[in-house]
Amino acid sequence: MSWFGRKGAAPPVTPPRAATEPAAGGESKAEDALLDSALDALGGVLRTFGRYAFSLEETTAAVLGERYERWARHVLTGAPPPDATEASRLRDFRLLQRDFAERRKAEAEHVRRVRELIWIVMNGVRGALAHDAAADARLSEPLDRLRRVVASEAPMAEVRTEVGAAIAAIEETLATRQRDQARDLQTMGGKLRGARSDLLAGSVEGELCSLTRVFTRGPFDRHLENASSLADLTGEVVTVLVVDADQFKSVNECIGREAGDRTLRALADAVVRVASRSTDHVARIEDDAFGIVLGDTGLADALKVAERVREAVRRISVQGLDGGVSVSIGVAERQRFEASTAWLGRALAALVAAKGQGRDCLVVSQGT
Repeated sequence: MSWFGRKGAAPPVTPPRAATEPAAGGESKAEDALLDSALDALGGVLRTFGRYAFSLEETTAAVLGERYERWARHVLTGAPPPDATEASRLRDFRLLQRDFAERRKAEAEHVRRVRELIWIVMNGVRGALAHDAAADARLSEPLDRLRRVVASEAPMAEVRTEVGAAIAAIEETLATRQRDQARDLQTMGGKLRGARSDLLAGSVEGELCSLTRVFTRGPFDRHLENASSLADLTGEVVTVLVVDADQFKSVNECIGREAGDRTLRALADAVVRVASRSTDHVARIEDDAFGIVLGDTGLADALKVAERVREAVRRISVQGLDGGVSVSIGVAERQRFEASTAWLGRALAALVAAKGQGRDCLVVSQGT
């Protein structure tokens, strides 16, 4: 019987049927089969939304995917819905409808803001081109005069005068262009800072590590590049941390690979608990190494985050492992207009230096 059947309810009175009519039991089974089929379809729809969810300002694609998966299990098996702890034989379809509507509204607002961002960038480029066109127009007259004087073989004194006028016009035009570009960049940066999460949302989509449930190297590299581009436009500082488990190979040898995997999951959970802001991005970038991008975070605050990561890892308890778990960390604050590969390279070099100093160390890159 389908779970829609109500135990203890009095059976309905069924009028006599003609010989050609199907039996009541057949109708009930057909209805149950139809309802079960509808539930299967709804569960599949919810899982599809979860699989292709995209990050929003207040949550990530991974969190949304898990939420939709919990709704699917609730519909299909009666498991607790999101934000609940107890299973129920009665499915809460009204709550599902409200939750789903809220998510769709949030996604629609996200798309609207992304469209606004596209127009902000387009208008910024248009303004820069307009300034360049105006500058070219201001330069055309003195340069034309200089060409005419040179072509006419005018006296050297006249040539010097026109050369001086052309140089003065060029200097004035360049100064004006720089002021206009700085003003436009400041204006655009202010608008983009308010929508940082929307700009970076797309960069965190991608494959999750099946073991640690954080992002893999591909999404991390894309996020690093996008964060660099945004920082150049807004003037904000951004810092990257590379966190590596100390002597993890010997950890696996001491407690076994399965226990080592559990330890790595616990390490990833500890990192995520510390770097939990919407502007933070955590990924597993090597076997036992994690990258953390801290948006709108300078070196002083990044060092506080790094210390909190070290402390959180120290609290991990591993049965059969003497000395517990520790990590070494390399830290690098990005320099404006620095390539993302060079920025990450400095953090990795700092990590190597930290490893050279022993367990549980932290080294800061001093820049180039």
